[in-house]
Amino acid sequence: MTIAEMLGMETEPVAIYRTDRIPEGAHVPTGHCNIPPLFLGAFRKGHTCAADRDHVFCHGGVSGLGFGPIPSRQRSAWSSSVVPEEVRESMHHARSSGQREYADCEAALAQMSEIKDFPDLGDAIVFEPLSVAESKGAPIEVVALLAAPTRLSALIILAGYDRRRPGSAVKILHAHACQEIYVIPKGEGKSDDPHAVLGMTDLYARKFIGPEEMSFAAPYEMWKRMEANAGSSFLTMDRWKGALSAAERRRRALSEPRTLN
Repeated sequence: MTIAEMLGMETEPVAIYRTDRIPEGAHVPTGHCNIPPLFLGAFRKGHTCAADRDHVFCHGGVSGLGFGPIPSRQRSAWSSSVVPEEVRESMHHARSSGQREYADCEAALAQMSEIKDFPDLGDAIVFEPLSVAESKGAPIEVVALLAAPTRLSALIILAGYDRRRPGSAVKILHAHACQEIYVIPKGEGKSDDPHAVLGMTDLYARKFIGPEEMSFAAPYEMWKRMEANAGSSFLTMDRWKGALSAAERRRRALSEPRTLN
């Protein structure tokens, strides 16, 4: 059984990879944010979705989808920080006080330093169901999905199942949603100590997903190791099945209409 089957998921994880051009018949973005047309199009609807640089309309998406660095990290850092009065007139959005996600520009830049930039290779990025990508032998780099806390708990445990180093096998970094789903785990795949990435901390992108959902994205080699380990792990035990059943019962109970006594 696959991890998705053992987790009782209704949809497949998404494979993310690069190719020389947008595949024929792929769904292509037309709007600002790339999360709905690319990631959610593949995860929720099972579509093959793709974009090249000409179809990325968000400066965060340029970096997040591996089409080169954010045009100005300094400006992006100010935009996400508390902006002093003397800086506001020089902001892209004049007089903006910033998004106040960091105390100042220096704090923002320090956090952004963990986000690796990749050069624009003039290619395309593809999001599609994992089984489809694997069946065609696609050069998969990252596997990503959305999950609620109980399934995320299982994924976090499984990611560290055979880890021989101290510390968690999963990172949480605040960044643009597409960076958390693709470019950060892609960079992790090039590390000698790769981590999966827990994401969708991007408040703008959260409006596209369920209130309890977070993203989990892993370098493909790490995901394959997790798949190989799943059959000997806690996912085969009644303890896991009981936890999943209990979570489903609570979800149903909370969704039932309530009447006043």
